[in-house]
Amino acid sequence: MSKLYLILALHSHQPVGNFDHVIEESCKKAYIPFLKSLYRYPALKVVFHYSGFLLEWFEKNHPEVLELLSSLVQEGRVEILSGGFYEPILSVIPENDRILQIQELSKYIKKHLGYSPEGMWLAERVWEPQMPKYISMAGIKYLPVDDYHFKLSGLTEGDLLGYYITEDEGYKLSVFPGSEKLRYYIPFRDVKEIFSYFREVFMRGGNPLLTMADDMEKFGVWPETHKHCYEDGWLERFFAAIEENSDWIETITLKEYYAQFPPAGRVYLPTASYREMGEWALPFESALDYEYALHEMERLLGEKAKGLLRGGIWRSFFTKYPESNHIHKRMLQVSKKVHKAIEKLKAQSSKLKKTKESQHSALSTQHLLLHELWKGQCNDAFWHGIFGGLYLPHLRSSLYRHLLSAEYTADIILNENNPPTPPFTKEGTGGFLTIEQSDFDCDGFEDLSISTRDIALSITEQGGSLLELSLKRKAVNILDILTRRPEAYHSKITQALAAHAGGTKTIHEQILIKDADIKDYMLYDSYRRASLLDHFLPEGTSIDNVMRSEFEELGDFIHGIYSLESSKKGDGVQITLSRNGSVNNIPFKVQKTVKLTKPLELRVNYKIDGNEVLPGLFVVEFNISLLGSPYASILVGDRNIPIRNKEAHHGIKEFHLRDEFLNLEIHYRFGEEIDLWHYPVETISMSEQGMERLYQGTAFLFVKKLHLNESHKLGFTITFRDYKR
Repeated sequence: MSKLYLILALHSHQPVGNFDHVIEESCKKAYIPFLKSLYRYPALKVVFHYSGFLLEWFEKNHPEVLELLSSLVQEGRVEILSGGFYEPILSVIPENDRILQIQELSKYIKKHLGYSPEGMWLAERVWEPQMPKYISMAGIKYLPVDDYHFKLSGLTEGDLLGYYITEDEGYKLSVFPGSEKLRYYIPFRDVKEIFSYFREVFMRGGNPLLTMADDMEKFGVWPETHKHCYEDGWLERFFAAIEENSDWIETITLKEYYAQFPPAGRVYLPTASYREMGEWALPFESALDYEYALHEMERLLGEKAKGLLRGGIWRSFFTKYPESNHIHKRMLQVSKKVHKAIEKLKAQSSKLKKTKESQHSALSTQHLLLHELWKGQCNDAFWHGIFGGLYLPHLRSSLYRHLLSAEYTADIILNENNPPTPPFTKEGTGGFLTIEQSDFDCDGFEDLSISTRDIALSITEQGGSLLELSLKRKAVNILDILTRRPEAYHSKITQALAAHAGGTKTIHEQILIKDADIKDYMLYDSYRRASLLDHFLPEGTSIDNVMRSEFEELGDFIHGIYSLESSKKGDGVQITLSRNGSVNNIPFKVQKTVKLTKPLELRVNYKIDGNEVLPGLFVVEFNISLLGSPYASILVGDRNIPIRNKEAHHGIKEFHLRDEFLNLEIHYRFGEEIDLWHYPVETISMSEQGMERLYQGTAFLFVKKLHLNESHKLGFTITFRDYKR
């Protein structure tokens, strides 16, 4: 007898570094209620994917979730999908990490849930044509992606009622098209309307298949959905309707359908993600154009328009957000170190007498190294759409924390025959000094990557600026800040401030505002926020002018190219950056040297030369981000100032930053008096809870009044130490 087969594939994930209370709320609002509802309908079958990070969280905090899942698996009602353990975008991490992460999650599922996965979830459904090879090598036979991928290859709705074979270099993989229509229908439309669509598809005959593959969080975590799904009973009505219509509709797992039915054909999918991701990856002006064009095309072609118009690809986020690109390229650096360290461990282990203790120690270290690296590959903080992602400082800092932890351990293994200088006690950088000059971040400009046991620095010739200053023992990049830039959804803020109609809407349709004065903070930067940025400003420029980006840049140094030289000085390193530029079209030279001669101390010296009388302000900009901002403060004289305050201080020779959360003090000392300006850097971003103002860090400006017709020098020292030391 002919039936309509329905696959409900639900993906549950929380970003590495997310707050426990956020995960707990998701557990109570969606993860547990959904499982309890499903348990009451024994005829229903569902496909679940949980990222490894979330499964480990369940194991520690809610073991009853794993017990319930195991029970459903044993009853044959649930299929569990594998995937990258920490939910990476597989195509942009090294190939060995791709395969190992999938295999690691499959092993975890087998151990804790008693199930050997044959399918997997593809993070953000980011597909690239070479993927069948390494996914097959990881032991996977099939996976769901969006129907949008198939439509871009020329297939139509009527072609997408089964699954297809694809391949790369002869490595086969089966792909199931997840319905975008069902993503928008479930759970947001009335159950009767959804079943009307099911009946329409069923009437085509031939055992058609519909696959709904989407986030579990839409069943309780997204705004208004907990009430809608559970209190108002939508989910119960949906499940009951499936059971009541079991004569013509049947839920089925990916594994069962794959085993029972042949593929509909062979297909080669283009590089793509779900449709909305392509829109978010576009620059803001192009995203506005895309939205307008899609609206106009839908008026003419209806649903077909979505398959004819495409946006960017996921990798475009590395162009849109240089901060994301930097973390990604650092991850690639760390991955090389980690795998090199593991090879050394394996080689050492093979030479030693193999006792259980030595084998356990070696395996434990390898496990630690890999999992710290893999946590730094979690996708969420690399991009931004309707979820906070990259804009959330605690998610970005989590990537750095795990990558720096992995790098620190790998450095010790790789340099264990070259013991480092003890910290805080002797001259020198602390050992393990490496200097690499290359276009590290692939942006067309030369960079210096400097690594010691204690510090990692990244300096670029563009603007002669400092992009990263990481303290490895603290596992923090104190320059991890985000540039204020326009986003396409900023154009909707006026609309959102107006009265909004009620009702339960999809996460894509909702426009919520969390801060009433949000429009006052829609400020944009004309340059990437970094440090050691050199400004020449007119006299009379104020801190408010700079904070609001309402100032005139007299020089050409912010975006200009500096010469870049480095040399080892004993156990330390010196970097020299210089540029022959101009100020108000008058020739002008800036030379600055950065010296790292102690484990946790930097010395910066400026020499600036002008040729004509030109009064103005020379300003050096640092942008600092500390993890525990509510616990951080600025110490100027005998004043203790919250780090988010905006203030100007005159005639100072030193100031300190203190963060109790990090147990960190940063001391700035100047060779002569300067004015210090500082203000909070805040962005306007979208999250599932609405548009919100986010504190990203604090801008510090060292201001010196100059007559630019003579040589001037400016020097300062930055020292890091434990707060409670």
